[in-house]
Amino acid sequence: MLPVARGLSFSLRPALRTSSWPLVSRPPLSPKSPSTLNAFRKFSSTRPQNAKYVRFEVDPEQPLNYKRWSTGTQVFGGILVLSAAYYVVHLETVPETGRWRFMDVSPKFETRMAKASHEQLLEDFRGKILPPNHPLTQAVRDIVTNILEASDLGSLKMEPTFIQQTGNSVEDLWDADVQKREEPVPGSGGREWRLIVVNDPKVVNAMASFGNIVVFTGIIPVAKDGDGLAAILGHEIAHVVARHNAERYSSMKVLLAFATLLEVLGLDVGIARILTTFFLDLPNSRRQESEADIIGLRLSAKACYDPEAVPTMFTRMGQLEKAQGKRLNVDFLYTHPTSENRVKTLQALLPEAHSIRANSPICIGMQEQFNSFQDAVGYDVGRRFQDL
Repeated sequence: MLPVARGLSFSLRPALRTSSWPLVSRPPLSPKSPSTLNAFRKFSSTRPQNAKYVRFEVDPEQPLNYKRWSTGTQVFGGILVLSAAYYVVHLETVPETGRWRFMDVSPKFETRMAKASHEQLLEDFRGKILPPNHPLTQAVRDIVTNILEASDLGSLKMEPTFIQQTGNSVEDLWDADVQKREEPVPGSGGREWRLIVVNDPKVVNAMASFGNIVVFTGIIPVAKDGDGLAAILGHEIAHVVARHNAERYSSMKVLLAFATLLEVLGLDVGIARILTTFFLDLPNSRRQESEADIIGLRLSAKACYDPEAVPTMFTRMGQLEKAQGKRLNVDFLYTHPTSENRVKTLQALLPEAHSIRANSPICIGMQEQFNSFQDAVGYDVGRRFQDL
């Protein structure tokens, strides 16, 4: 996704508590009376020098002998051991990069999420979705299809009916060519992907979640041409290929367990959330974005798009971020790496990407097809689709 901020929200402001006790008038106390001294002691802020709070008791002489631990300590230790075992059992590597990660979400869950996500997207963008026979939708669809077919990732499915909000009424627009395009591609990976093109020039973004690809028209001026849009779509498709959405669901459990552990050990709730966010959540998000950059570069190159367009597109994205003043030039505070760092990484991978493109059997004689994107939307790029 390009770029969307994520993280946990929290407040460091301490909660203010007010007493609901009734105010009772009392006779004045003599400073030397016992009751006065008792009252002063009750509200004294001093503490005994040797006071110590112990949450879990461990025999200091035999700290490794769990039989000498308190019941609470034994229960807590058992939970830690079982949690560690569960974590280790569910470790796996990302096939495309070899990165180790925690994953306990099944593909069946992702399939259910794909359907629910698609229905929600149709509802969220009702009235803004371009029809399947729109030139821009067809151009985007061609690029997505090329990327999917080149890497055997599945086939793109389009809706036989298109629901459009017109004023206060809803119209069903029938595309007679959709039925021809709905047949799965022979030899495809079997996954069904769905594409939605949203007519919103103000949103400079594209995203993919559980096989649903959403492209906002505001990203087209940044893409500029078919190669640039392939760089964007390759990145978003890579998130799905690497199962990053399912990984986020899994990592939420780890983040919650880590934050709970810190709180149990006596750390302040706000500090626990800060540590969890900046040392687990945000770094993991940046790793996923960098991973999607690498996989996306390979996907677009295998589909015969120009690898040079990928770092060039991120350069334009960085210039747009600076012009809008959206972020500082640091990685630590954000879900995405800086555009400068992304460009450096991608430029270092260009030799590999050119090799992938040269060795792809489908890259001969396809340049004319790639130029169709510019022919379809070139007249709209300068005006940012103001006439749509």
